Amino acid sequence: MFRKIEKKQVLDSLSRHKDVTIEFLNQIGDIPKDILENVGTDLAKKAVAMSREVDGDLHEHKAFLRLSVSPHGILFAKSDKMRHYNEEKLLRFFQSRFPSFIFLFESKRGTFTIDDNSCPLFTNRPLKKVLKELEETLPVNPLLIDLNEKNYQELWVSFAQSQIIKGRRTSKQIISLSKKWRRTVAEDQTTLKKLDEFFKI
Repeated sequence: MFRKIEKKQVLDSLSRHKDVTIEFLNQIGDIPKDILENVGTDLAKKAVAMSREVDGDLHEHKAFLRLSVSPHGILFAKSDKMRHYNEEKLLRFFQSRFPSFIFLFESKRGTFTIDDNSCPLFTNRPLKKVLKELEETLPVNPLLIDLNEKNYQELWVSFAQSQIIKGRRTSKQIISLSKKWRRTVAEDQTTLKKLDEFFKI
């Protein structure tokens, strides 16, 4: 998300809004830069508010999306809560951080990935099928075999605990996840529960 309002960023975000039209984008493009960046009209206010909705949606997925790891070098995740057309932005975000992995993401619009030439790809097939087919074509990475289910869950527990720092404001999302985790641990002390349900947006 951006703090300083910049016309270029507003237009970029607006282009991914689920309710935007070409006519509205053209109207915003015609607003002088100074007026838009200082939110000088009702139309400018609406544009900035809509662009922040898009940025908030993307930020939420960057921060809280739970990635699963395939031993074939694939990171994958699913969310039916992505409201705007942020799939490509999300793919590029994770690709820049994990360049040696293939990233698959399923939203309510389909399954997305990025190829070797950094071009986004899309299919209507569910992530499970795409993942299975892709795994059949890729070798197993021995370094990833040790990330078994138990160790992976423990990593997520550590992450949740590290986000709750005394004396510092904690996000509502982390507080909610923490409460759910504590309830489950209190109900079942003998089993380390899967964190799928807790780290979904």
